[in-house]
Order: sequence, then structure tokens, then C-alpha cells
Amino acid sequence: MDEQASNIFNFTPAHSILPLETIGKGFCGSVWSAPTSNLAIKREDGGPGRSITHEHTMHRHIIQSLDTYSTSRLRLNIPHYEGFLKHDATAWDQMLPRFPTGYTGCNALISEKIPPLSRDVRKLLAQKFHPDVDADEIADSSTNSHCLVRPYLGRRKLQSTERSQDRPRMRFFSLRNFPLHVDQMEALGMELHGYAVAMAEALAFLHWTAKVDANDVEFVLAAPRTLESSLSEEPSKSTLGPAGFHSDAFGSHAMWILDFDCCRMMTMDTNGIKQACRSFWRNDPYYPRPGRHNIQDKELWATFRSQFLKSSDDILEGEENNVRRLPLQLIESIEETKGRFTKGTDFW
Repeated sequence: MDEQASNIFNFTPAHSILPLETIGKGFCGSVWSAPTSNLAIKREDGGPGRSITHEHTMHRHIIQSLDTYSTSRLRLNIPHYEGFLKHDATAWDQMLPRFPTGYTGCNALISEKIPPLSRDVRKLLAQKFHPDVDADEIADSSTNSHCLVRPYLGRRKLQSTERSQDRPRMRFFSLRNFPLHVDQMEALGMELHGYAVAMAEALAFLHWTAKVDANDVEFVLAAPRTLESSLSEEPSKSTLGPAGFHSDAFGSHAMWILDFDCCRMMTMDTNGIKQACRSFWRNDPYYPRPGRHNIQDKELWATFRSQFLKSSDDILEGEENNVRRLPLQLIESIEETKGRFTKGTDFW
């Protein structure tokens, strides 16, 4: 083990004989845990060019950056960092019996498991957005038990000229990393402007305190962190603030940020602004987008823009003027490049 991860016991047969379950899978690798565990392990078994080693470096750097960040009113959680396993770590001998046959050791990141949304929320999502399925069956399915919701403030599921019955029916319905679009959140009466504020504050922290480009980070709505899931860490070490959200649809819930494997350090100059702008447009549509025709979308962008500039100004207080001007330069670059970016291309 490259760094001491005191809780690898959670992944061994001495803790439980039940097999570990896949709770997530992405380009960087697969994520495993058990229903009773408050830890997750992310294996480097994804696509080429992705590095768990780099992700663990960025994850630690971002956590450590919180030590210099004093604002206590923000509403975002970062999973606790628990350790890093090399592919040849002896700990794999204890852990592999709980993985499927044929699995071998690999580089892996151990961190706090983001607590999933409740069964009631899973059933509601199935009833509301896929009424032709058995909502109880969907809610009780083990493949849907680790339900996290991606809040897409920058996209609507249906455009104004579309009707829901015009869309083809989905043959497969999964609640794992379920995308929830602006119009769907509006229908559920959720706190969209609160989410926009939280994302803006988080992005300001990442750019100007941690000095990373936030490329391909993921935001999810999940259950709040509990005392049991806080492990041995102080809550302030992995959260930008203790406050969460509440809605009739989801009850008490929290916003989390994860997946730092594509993040890179950025310079505090024009090149850094270009890098951050590219990262904004390359990401999934979590952030509100500028230049939309819908009045609600315009208001969401205005909220995000205003909060980002305010939070950035607070963070950069005391810096040189050329640095303090960077947040506005970034916002203006985002607004100027609207519609110019597509996957795999650049606009400079």
C-alpha cells in the first residue's frame, strides 16, 4: 500500500463474506462497495489514458486546499480520502476474495462512499419519469440501490416544441447516476437556484483556491453525510459547508462533487482562463448555460454568474489586480464561446 488506508478491513472476508458490488463504472475505472460499508474502492480498470494515481493526487490536493478555505456557508461535500493501493500491494491478497473470480490487483483509490438516495426517492423517480414500469420493482432492484442523481442545470429534457409522448420509450431504466434535467427538477419543485449557487461557489474554490481547472468533475445529489459516514475525519476536512438542501420530492439531501481524474493544475493567467473555459464546456451540463432563450434558464445563469464572481472576489481579496480580474475574464470567455465547442474539438 502506497499510503496507509486503515479501513481496508471493510473489503476483506474478515469483515463480511458477502461479495463486493459494483456501484459505479466510468472511463477511469469501476467503483465497488458493500451496502453496509461507508467506504468505496475505485479500481483502475477503465479506458486507456486514465490514471487513478493522478486522481488520488488531485483528490488529496483538493482536500488539502480546504485547509486554507474559511467560508463555512457553502453547500457541497467532497468524499473523504482514505488511501491509495498500488497494483502490487499485499493488501490485495486479503481483498480479492470478495471480488469476482479472475480479478487481480491494480492501482486503486479508497474513499468515503457517497450515501445513496432513499428508496422513496427511487420509487418517485420511476413513477414520475418512467410510468410504464413497475416503480416498486425498479426501487427494489439491487442495481438501482446506489441511486445518485446528476443535476443538469444546463439542459432541458424536453425543448419547448416537444411533447413527452413524442419521445421514444426507454427500454432500459437505471437510477444509477440518473440525469435530472432542469424541466424535470422544476416539475419536482426542487431548489434549482440553490444548486446553482453551490456549483458556482464550488467552481470558484476549485479555480482560485485549489487552482485546478475542474475538468470533467461530476456533481451528484445524494443523501447527506451522517456521523457514521464521517469516519475519523472532521467534517470540515471534506466539506465546503455543513448546510444541505430540502425538497418535498427528495427530503433532506446534499450535493457532492467527485471524479477528479481529468483535473489539471491551472496557471493564474490568460492560458489558465482558456483552460478553465474549455473545461466548463467539455463537462456534462451541470452548470447553467449562458445565452438560453428560456427565461428560467436566463435567471439560472444570472444566479450562477453573480455567485461565481462574488465568491471569486472573496477568495482573491488581497491578490494583484491582474489576478482579481481573472474571474470576470473567465465568465466573459464562457459567454463568448457559447455554441463553439463540440466534443473532440477546440475553439482557440
